[in-house]
Amino acid sequence: MADVSDLPPIYYLRHGETEWNRQRRIQGQIDIPLNDTGLGQARRMAARLRDVVDTLDDFQLMASPLTRTRQTMQAVLDAYGASNADVLFDDRLKELNFGLFEGKQWADVHAAGVQPEIDPEGYHDWRPDEGEGYADGRERVADWLTSLSGPVIVVAHGGISRILRGIVFDLPKREIVALKVPQDRFFRIANGGLDWFDAREMPA
Repeated sequence: MADVSDLPPIYYLRHGETEWNRQRRIQGQIDIPLNDTGLGQARRMAARLRDVVDTLDDFQLMASPLTRTRQTMQAVLDAYGASNADVLFDDRLKELNFGLFEGKQWADVHAAGVQPEIDPEGYHDWRPDEGEGYADGRERVADWLTSLSGPVIVVAHGGISRILRGIVFDLPKREIVALKVPQDRFFRIANGGLDWFDAREMPA
């Protein structure tokens, strides 16, 4: 992986809230749309991004192909009046596949003996039956990073957000699992550092 200072600027938005997020139900790659709260969060993040980035002209637009990320990216396009902008929907940006645990509650993961809060390294190394672990996600996110040819605005998922930051900043497993993944703030990786932008006070 290239040195972080060699990367183009990356603006990373996690999708807004879904009903399964609210219920603490595991989505993984199941295609769940945003709820009303999530649609508002997407619009607020898009408005905040519009404050920070004047124009999309110099940016690649990339997103996971799942509905919740498409809807969030649509809010970005709407904020810029960019209905004809090209967006590359990339399978490498899909959320981790939780296999047989998709659709279940996080309590079911805990009941299976997997405890992210107590044993984050064990959770990082866990691969659900018929699913992916963090190592699998790291492989495809690293491959995506090497494909970037210029500044990018990307909409993807919480797990992918953690993995991306883990790769770029060479974080230990324990820290990767503990990284925050808010749905009303986004971050920028640029010039070797990371900055957060809060959208909570923006009008929806």
